[in-house]
Amino acid sequence: MSEARDGSGLTAEAFQSLVALQQLTLEAGLSENLKQLQFRVLNRTHTYCSYDRAVLWELPQRGAPRLLGVSGAVEAHPQGPLAATWRVLTAALTPRDQAALVTPAHLPGQEAAWTELGRRTGTLSVIWLPIVVQGRSVAALWLERWAGKRFTAGDLARLQPLALAYGVAWRSVARRPRGLLRFVWDRRRVVAGIASLLALAALVLVPVPLRIIAPCEVVPRDPVVVAAPLEGVIDEILVLPGRPVHAGERLAVYDQRVALEELKVAQQQVQIIESDLQRARVQAFDRPTARAEIALLENRLEQERTRLRIAEYRAARLEVKAPVAGVVQLDDPHAWRGRPVQVGERLMTIVDPQQSKVRIWLPEHDNVPLDPQRPLTIILDSDPRTARSARLLFLSNHSQVAPDGRARFRAEAEWLAPDPNPSEREAPASTLKMGLQGTAILYGEKVPLGYWLLRRPLAAVRRFLGV
Repeated sequence: MSEARDGSGLTAEAFQSLVALQQLTLEAGLSENLKQLQFRVLNRTHTYCSYDRAVLWELPQRGAPRLLGVSGAVEAHPQGPLAATWRVLTAALTPRDQAALVTPAHLPGQEAAWTELGRRTGTLSVIWLPIVVQGRSVAALWLERWAGKRFTAGDLARLQPLALAYGVAWRSVARRPRGLLRFVWDRRRVVAGIASLLALAALVLVPVPLRIIAPCEVVPRDPVVVAAPLEGVIDEILVLPGRPVHAGERLAVYDQRVALEELKVAQQQVQIIESDLQRARVQAFDRPTARAEIALLENRLEQERTRLRIAEYRAARLEVKAPVAGVVQLDDPHAWRGRPVQVGERLMTIVDPQQSKVRIWLPEHDNVPLDPQRPLTIILDSDPRTARSARLLFLSNHSQVAPDGRARFRAEAEWLAPDPNPSEREAPASTLKMGLQGTAILYGEKVPLGYWLLRRPLAAVRRFLGV
């Protein structure tokens, strides 16, 4: 079963991870001082990536790392035996300014201390995560997992963006002014924030047309289906895909052996019964019993003549001919050789290359009321410089499986009259090659800009939360 995804293609787990990263980034940015930030770094990081213990270290430009705090503890005890072990390991860590999954190879000469710390926790896994401010590592997180739980390279990759956010917040609180200057600075921030919120609120209320983007394809308009005229086995397809044909041209032939044999047998049966009937009529003058056979033979003759007409009909239709002129659309002509077909089964289609339309596959979550008066915009992948206009013909009421395997609503549109002064390089829309892929832009009713921006995220959140 495929994972649940929102409109942007994210899995629920990835979306939840992004929400946690955004929450931690905002909390770090709201820290009033360095102490608050350090507390959040130690104790709130757990909501984004689980660990059993976190230790925060200050990395001075000169000298050994200095212990700033331990997760779950009000105050750190820098003189304890555990802190001494950590201090020895962090001082020996190489390189110290790069995030890494710590192994004994990163701790030259301190394998005994690493083993001792692992003995206390029961198999130890550690991530070293520097916090960088203006190109220099000012602090670092020592994250531990115990009892067989191990960090992975994916955990390290996920934590690095969070370390960048902590670096930005660290620089912010380290540079904040104090006293009267801080009061003035904070007031300016509040005023600027309120002004920004008011401007944003005014902006999100601006009405804009709801835009829907969906994949589309150029398809033939009113194609003529060439169906199997009778039941049998196809001997050969005589035309190639994309080839122009004339009306009455041979397209395919059936295997003739069975049909011709049936015709031959039917002809012989008619001849035999006609001979028996003639003999019975001659004998009827002398034998009264022969008169009774005449009616029976006449009925049998009529039946055999009917079979003969059917056999003649089948023999006359062993060649499939083009009903109209056009271009053949066919998958693989060689795949039909020796293939049995039923009456009415589609063999191929014949299309007019001068007549085409647009087929659109609308995603299920974008099935919104559309504006029928506003033209669609079609941008083909083969010519992204040109935008063509089309008019919506219909939108199906139920979803079906699209060529990409997803459930979508099918819509079709016809090309609008071209610009009276088109570019010389632009081909008329009706003469475009069949099968071209592209993107259709459909327009719905006008909605506030905020709804236009948050429609899919809001739907994804409500679907995830179930409210």
